Amino acid sequence: MKNAKINIKTKILLLLVGVLIVGAVSGCTSDKSVKAYLQALLDASYKNDSAGFVEIKLGTAEEAQALYEQGIDTGVGVFCSRLGVSDEYKEEFRPIYMDMLGKVRYAVEDADKQSDGSYIVTVSYEKMNVFKPALALHQENVAAMMDEWAQSPEPPAEEEMVAAVYREFRSSMENVLAQVQYDEKASMTVRIELINNVYTPNADDIAGLEKALFDGE
Repeated sequence: MKNAKINIKTKILLLLVGVLIVGAVSGCTSDKSVKAYLQALLDASYKNDSAGFVEIKLGTAEEAQALYEQGIDTGVGVFCSRLGVSDEYKEEFRPIYMDMLGKVRYAVEDADKQSDGSYIVTVSYEKMNVFKPALALHQENVAAMMDEWAQSPEPPAEEEMVAAVYREFRSSMENVLAQVQYDEKASMTVRIELINNVYTPNADDIAGLEKALFDGE
């Protein structure tokens, strides 16, 4: 439909460990414009890169930044909750979460228009191996810490131990991210659906992509 608009009002799709920023852009659609659209959304969401977001008029750089920050706020909360990190230490994990998102690897490849007006967009990616190695390193280091505390004539107070365990997990995440490893390139598809003359990324497909980018549930 030539008059259909990519017109998704600014909102946030909550995902496993992140969000997809969506906005509004008018004009005729094509394979090329749909590719640019999804690439801009992903770049703004993960890389904090608003260049494509601004170029195709999804919004201003300031709007993209505000949505990114809002997404980070939500994502850090989900990230810490899933990993059992207390809210008290949440802000300490914010830069790690941002670093992790910034290192994801993906590329929007092809967009094929379907008979119903939707598009099937192929996205290649390399799964990041961060959670499993970080947790393994963390468990090893915490075991050594506990042995040391057990042998100490004056072990730390429980509150200090808890803080030390959180700090160690943060350190393990930092160490793994500094030399993060990826799986071989794979690909999946994301449907950009035409709903009420509005092009909208399929929420299940976006959630599936988010899950595919990382090695943990």
